[in-house]
Amino acid sequence: MSVSSLWHKDVPLKVVLFTWRLFRDRLPTKDNLFRCDVLDQNSLECVAGCGSVESSAHLFLHCNFFGSVWHLIYGWLGISAAAPQFLPDHFIHFSFLGGSGKVCQSILQVIWFATVWEIWKERNNRLFTDKTCSVQQVVDKIKSLAFMWLKARFATLPFNLHGWWLSLFTLG
Repeated sequence: MSVSSLWHKDVPLKVVLFTWRLFRDRLPTKDNLFRCDVLDQNSLECVAGCGSVESSAHLFLHCNFFGSVWHLIYGWLGISAAAPQFLPDHFIHFSFLGGSGKVCQSILQVIWFATVWEIWKERNNRLFTDKTCSVQQVVDKIKSLAFMWLKARFATLPFNLHGWWLSLFTLG
């Protein structure tokens, strides 16, 4: 993975640092907390209630609930692709789904960062506040967040919120 693509200037630093920890499996997921003797074996189940152990790979890629988030993101972008099994590979693969153009790659990376950030926030809401959102609500938050990050950096972004929301952003 290219380290330079991880340090994205259009994404808040706290999200970039979060992703850096994610790629190194250093987030306080339940399996990591178990390995550090913070949780016992009976507390390892994923917050989505799928019955699997909550690891980074499971939570962000393989969980039925959070995997559905990715499915809707791909659909919003008009993409059909098989996703890699490992997070750094997923990031690279997702970045190139629109081809090799730098602007398109950058926009896709911002969407990827917004997606993992919102998945983590939803995980924490479920765990600590017992509040849950539907898959569609999480996707709506991702769309809004990615648009906000891009619009803050590029006032001349050729999308308005309505167009962005409807995915007038076409790849290819």
